[in-house]
Amino acid sequence: MDRNLKVEEQKVWERITAGDGTALAELYDSIGTRLFSLSFRILNDRWDAEEVVQDTFAALWKKPQSFNPQKGKLASWLMVLVRNRSVDRYRSRKRRKDTTSIEVSLEVQPVDESIDIATSASQTDEKQLLGNAIEKLPPKQLTVLKLSYFKGLTHPEIAQELGISLGTVKSRIRLGVEKLKQSLPKSLR
Repeated sequence: MDRNLKVEEQKVWERITAGDGTALAELYDSIGTRLFSLSFRILNDRWDAEEVVQDTFAALWKKPQSFNPQKGKLASWLMVLVRNRSVDRYRSRKRRKDTTSIEVSLEVQPVDESIDIATSASQTDEKQLLGNAIEKLPPKQLTVLKLSYFKGLTHPEIAQELGISLGTVKSRIRLGVEKLKQSLPKSLR
């Protein structure tokens, strides 16, 4: 994300903090589809995914100061919130033995004409860099990361599913995350 987008994001957040409902709507229009896609990948249920996204925006509206712009990007923070809420919902449904594949797909986002070409190219480059970094991970580290981050399994659940020790799970996750950090530019870490 370039500096202009960061400044623009900061302005939207400040307007939301000041009670400007149109700013919240603008934010939803700009990132809502990505948040829904993330939640849907975890939950595999359209209605639950929509509710998670709606609840996330409602929480931002009620308590915008829970986001700290000094610690990162608003869009990244919202992605983490949606991911965590989706995982919590998934766990609460007690669907541990999902028969669907856990393959990660870097999906193609619908064209959003409100995003300029430079922004679109930047996002495409970021996805490509992340995809390349993920492909370079050793298979054992990739497997535990997928189970943890995309299926929402706890470390003990991963250990049980793969038939390995809890310490091995934790080590593979830590090593995988470190390798991803090292292979990505600082702007994406």
